[in-house]
Amino acid sequence: MTKSAQNLDTSIHGIRLCFNQLKALGDVLHHDLGVTASMRAVMESLAETGAQTVPQIARSKEVSRQHIQIIVDDLIELGIVDLQANPQHKRSHLVVLTVQGRAIYEDMRNREKAVLKRLGSTLAPEALDALSSALAQLNERLRRELAAIRADDIK
Repeated sequence: MTKSAQNLDTSIHGIRLCFNQLKALGDVLHHDLGVTASMRAVMESLAETGAQTVPQIARSKEVSRQHIQIIVDDLIELGIVDLQANPQHKRSHLVVLTVQGRAIYEDMRNREKAVLKRLGSTLAPEALDALSSALAQLNERLRRELAAIRADDIK
């Protein structure tokens, strides 16, 4: 393995560890709301992008439609999301945040901002800029790699 490949492997290990710690942090921060990290991810998608179908959410997150459907069903049960008729498709409803869901998401973001402020004050701005840039580049290259592999599978 080349030195670059080794460095990337080490970085990916660090990203996975960070992801797991962020999930655990979210679980602790939001335990009283009954919202899991997966639920929060769907809520974030709806808050940022607006109404979407379950398949659209699944595609954007590179997960199965069935996985997102289970999460949406749980969010419906909590009153956080609702389904609306989709003028583009009779059977695939649009998932939307309810008024209560928007309020809960805003509360979650405020809790997270307090933690991010504390964490951010302990890291050099230049290091955070470099991290953000490197992750954006890595994600773009991963998207291209995934698209190429999928295109090869189709042939």
